[in-house]
Amino acid sequence: MRFNIIISILIFSSGYMLAQNQDELKIQIEKLNKIYAESMINNDTKTMMSLYTDDVVSLPSYQPMIRGIETLRSLSEQAETSEWKTTSFEMKTTDLITAGNFVIEIGNYKMTMAGPNVPDWSDEGKYITVWEKQDDGNLKIKIEMWNTDLNPWLQMQQSESEQQ
Repeated sequence: MRFNIIISILIFSSGYMLAQNQDELKIQIEKLNKIYAESMINNDTKTMMSLYTDDVVSLPSYQPMIRGIETLRSLSEQAETSEWKTTSFEMKTTDLITAGNFVIEIGNYKMTMAGPNVPDWSDEGKYITVWEKQDDGNLKIKIEMWNTDLNPWLQMQQSESEQQ
């Protein structure tokens, strides 16, 4: 009887600790996502790159795979000087999965961009980010992937129809 009570307490407390840890991780990731969004809007490549591991792998929509922080930095700096600007960016975490030293975040995003001779363009989609816990306890992006929910070809066809 006493053994069953002890086991029950251990199971309950470990479940509570796991939920508490998940809540803390979600708060930490939401803060990092806010920094990420602000750095996108402000074209702040330096801050954005501080969120990644040196061996990051990025899998963007409609582009080849990007490997390594230096390649990602170079592409981000090119985007900084382009005429396209992110005017709003929001991320919403829907799921967190912990696996050893990694936290897998699944979520949705919404963003608006503006470009030359183009009215604001909106996009929304989903993403997955693999965060790696660093020796100092901070999380950094190890792997990221996102893609749009909107069909750009359908949007182009609709735009062409409206112009006719």
